[in-house]
Amino acid sequence: MISHLRGRVAELGRNHVTLDVNGVGYRVHMPDKALKILAETKGEVNIHTKLFYSQHEGIFEFFGFLKREDLDFFDLLNSVSGIGPKKALNIMANIEADDLIMAVVKGDPVYLNKITSLGEKTSQRLVVELKDKIKKAEVSKYSKIDLSKEGEAIDALVSLGYSQKQAQEALKQVSKKSVNLEEKVRGALKILNKN
Repeated sequence: MISHLRGRVAELGRNHVTLDVNGVGYRVHMPDKALKILAETKGEVNIHTKLFYSQHEGIFEFFGFLKREDLDFFDLLNSVSGIGPKKALNIMANIEADDLIMAVVKGDPVYLNKITSLGEKTSQRLVVELKDKIKKAEVSKYSKIDLSKEGEAIDALVSLGYSQKQAQEALKQVSKKSVNLEEKVRGALKILNKN
């Protein structure tokens, strides 16, 4: 198994990078955030990888991440039945690992459904199947956080005419110290108005 690739960025695609490793170009599917970082990177980069065989297309595909923690998160998502590597990458584009773990600890598939745009059944399956896989330390860390406020904040911003994606991005930037709904929405509106 190839666990990482080190080389220079030869080409950036919409959802992948072609990495030149000693004259051989490897196409690696990556999250948007990582691709944006690579667009500004000069010199060699190290990408943590996972290799999958796509039976449907009859090809091997690399999926890569700049941080080992992101690869671990990807593996966690792939361990859920019905979540393949491309769907896991799509989920990662919409939710941070901490937010997903919070939703699983809280047993809140509705929050996952709002944040990730996954179907109701898939969100429920994520919560059920990941509950036992998340370490006890994570459970105590996130058990006191109220996710309903986050979901209500998204609903409030959408009702004001912003897209769900815009609302999610703005709320990610709002200080974690903003605990009540009003503070979250006000903070997100400031960020959205700057853009």
